[in-house]
Amino acid sequence: MSTKTVADNQSQALQTKLNAAIESRASLEEDFKTQSSMLIEFINKLSQVSKGINIKLDNRLAQLRSLLTKSAPISDIELKIAEISKLLQKHTITNAKNIVQLHTQFNDAGQNLQKINGLPNDLRRKLRGLLVETQSTKDSLTQYIPLLSQLLEFYNIVLHSKTDTQQNNLLATKQQPTQDNVAITSKSPTVNYVLIEKISSCLSKMHLSTQHTKELLVINKRLLKDTTNDDVLERFIEIFDVIVADLKNERDSAKNFLNTLNETLTTVQNAVKKTLSTCKTTQTTNNKINKKLQEQLLEMTGTVKEAMSLDQVKIDINSKLNTIALTLEKKTEFEQQSQQALSNQLNEMVQKVEKLEEQSQKFEKKLAEQQRKSMQDALTKLSNRAAFDEYFTQSMVRFHHKPFNLALAVIDIDDFKKINDTYGHTAGDKTLQVIANTIQKKVSKDAFVARYGGEEFVLIYSSKEEPELLKELNLINKNIARLPFKFKNNKVSITLSIGATHITQEDNIHTAFERADEAMYKAKAQGKNQVVYA
Repeated sequence: MSTKTVADNQSQALQTKLNAAIESRASLEEDFKTQSSMLIEFINKLSQVSKGINIKLDNRLAQLRSLLTKSAPISDIELKIAEISKLLQKHTITNAKNIVQLHTQFNDAGQNLQKINGLPNDLRRKLRGLLVETQSTKDSLTQYIPLLSQLLEFYNIVLHSKTDTQQNNLLATKQQPTQDNVAITSKSPTVNYVLIEKISSCLSKMHLSTQHTKELLVINKRLLKDTTNDDVLERFIEIFDVIVADLKNERDSAKNFLNTLNETLTTVQNAVKKTLSTCKTTQTTNNKINKKLQEQLLEMTGTVKEAMSLDQVKIDINSKLNTIALTLEKKTEFEQQSQQALSNQLNEMVQKVEKLEEQSQKFEKKLAEQQRKSMQDALTKLSNRAAFDEYFTQSMVRFHHKPFNLALAVIDIDDFKKINDTYGHTAGDKTLQVIANTIQKKVSKDAFVARYGGEEFVLIYSSKEEPELLKELNLINKNIARLPFKFKNNKVSITLSIGATHITQEDNIHTAFERADEAMYKAKAQGKNQVVYA
């Protein structure tokens, strides 16, 4: 009876472990689904940038989106990416040929214009300067657009200044190649910097492994500096490669874990079946031995009743007791062997379960790390918008259950766009990192700090009244203003506009944020570098 109880307890413990493993697997699948959605959204934006360059390229990108949506095998996705890479390489070669052709036609048209007699000296000097400027081939077709526009303007001046019909006909003939150039240029898509900014923002929100995240940040910085479609397309290929590599690593890791989990669970299941079978066999054998003992005891009782003398009873009982003793000895030996076999099986199962538990803990830590990264801003290492939304929502629930001094502050860096435009995005990134680090150091320990997006930060306080809150926010602003920013040997002073408010019983998360946000814009309208409380 004790053996059966131990087996039941072990079976129940194994069932608990199995349920935990199933929950971990479900969590993993949900995480994969989220990452796939982000990747599909990212490819949609890439498709918009490259739309119209090549019909085949548009079709292949659409097929890639479909494969990702259907969670196709990684081999199919890699094959489709390889096709896209080939198309992009072909486009690069074609684009290079078009640049050479356009460069030749442009210089021929300029030189032919120089040969016309009677050109004004000022016009001839400008034309010569234009041709000197275009001696070397440009990097992209779009760079020829302003040059072509200037050359066409020169032709227009000449046409209007000449009245001789023959010269007009000659100029009209010479102008034809330039019109072809315009046609070529008009077909060349220009770089969509607004969309690139959006893609860059999307990249900064992606959470890959540490190695691939670093690679993605490097590519992102290059993307923001690219000025030609060829460079942009090359960056897209690099981004695809990094994301697919990270996705493949994650899938391989999950696949290995699930395979190991499946093997371990199969082993445990077989061990449980074997244990139960052994228990059943042991019980059957014990029943047989017990039955035999009972028969021997009954036989001994009958012998006593039928015995004619005491001596005969002694002889018969002695013989029967010896037989019973042998039977009991066999029973004891059998029970010891059965107990040892069951103990060995249970120990083996315990070892398997401990190994499975160790692997599950490692995987849970990995999932927890991914969850932490999904709530962290990749650039500043602060909490991100998703983390802020979750924390603020929970704080509002606690506030409406039992009110306390819940306050919200919205921070915006003054004239941040000017820093990006003047000194580049690298300087802008560095500025965000320094400011984020300074805010983190200067706020109260119980304050929640997050990067809301772009150059905006948000703070949530849970224990400060208005005077104390304004004192700390003004102190943060003063510390930021004193930071020694220096870009390209130029000292730059950076300030903040801050809007703050306390939550009331009538507020929800939207009205409270809007009030703090409006206070921040009021601070900007009043001259920036200040705190406004609403």
